[in-house]
Amino acid sequence: MKNLQGCRQQLGQAMTEMVVASAFVVVPLFLIVPMVGKYIDMKHAAVSSARYAAWERTVYFNTATLDNQPSGFTGFSAGHFPVKSNGTLASEAQLRIFSEASDPVTGSATKLGREFWTYHNGGSMYSPPLTEKASVNSNQYTPDKTAGIARTLVQGLGSVVSFITGILPFSSSKFDAINMRGATDVSVGMSVEPTPTFTNLRGDTAGLVDTGTQGLTMLAKAGVLSQTWSAGGGAHLQSQAQALAPTKLIGDIFNLISIPGIGSGQDLVAAALLTPEFSSSNLVFGQMDIDALPRDKFAVPEFPAADDPNNSLCNDKGFCRE
Repeated sequence: MKNLQGCRQQLGQAMTEMVVASAFVVVPLFLIVPMVGKYIDMKHAAVSSARYAAWERTVYFNTATLDNQPSGFTGFSAGHFPVKSNGTLASEAQLRIFSEASDPVTGSATKLGREFWTYHNGGSMYSPPLTEKASVNSNQYTPDKTAGIARTLVQGLGSVVSFITGILPFSSSKFDAINMRGATDVSVGMSVEPTPTFTNLRGDTAGLVDTGTQGLTMLAKAGVLSQTWSAGGGAHLQSQAQALAPTKLIGDIFNLISIPGIGSGQDLVAAALLTPEFSSSNLVFGQMDIDALPRDKFAVPEFPAADDPNNSLCNDKGFCRE
């Protein structure tokens, strides 16, 4: 009889516990876990946007980085180099990352945000003004932990070398490739819309806890140190490197003299001293071979002729690639 009364007292207890657990545990989890996951996805988007803008600067020049290129980089006038402004990078980072994959990545954005970024009531989690873009700063000084002392010394040394190698008007080479402005930093701030108002069963918000998302912003930063300088061809690389070879000046001095029928001043000295080894065809002062392959990796072909100007596989010494 006692056992029967105990069983009657426990009727509906499991259902009551389930209702209580659902109200205080399960339902909040169903609301909070997806929202936190969407916040994490937005944070990843902010990081991806900053990294995208920073990495693009390793490939694309802007006006400031073009002005910092060394002399003799004649490819600039031909427009052979990719150029993107900081504003363009910021717009692309916004269009590519903060919108749907099916949206175009050119032009200007008309609507930002992804369909996934919504609250439980359908409200958007990210609907900022179109002016909210990444902040891209290019052509910054190289980071220096010595309060700029090391950077100043290196830049000063480069200026001295550039002055010395460029002061001689008859010299065909000049070294001015030292550039201490190669850093790019990007910062992204995604303003998150506040969570919708939660109400109790009576329809009011009395006694409810504030979610604290008012003014929440997803912040991300990225930086890259990239000297966006590439040699403007083999001749440009050779000219910059030869400026550091003192013997190159000897050849430039000899080339100031040109005698018809004899050649340069070097050829005149070779003829006067009866030393053909000293002639300009056999001795090149400051010679630098930009092709590092050893000569045993070359062969003299039967066809095409080694002296054929259309044969790009052969060098001026008659050696050609196999």
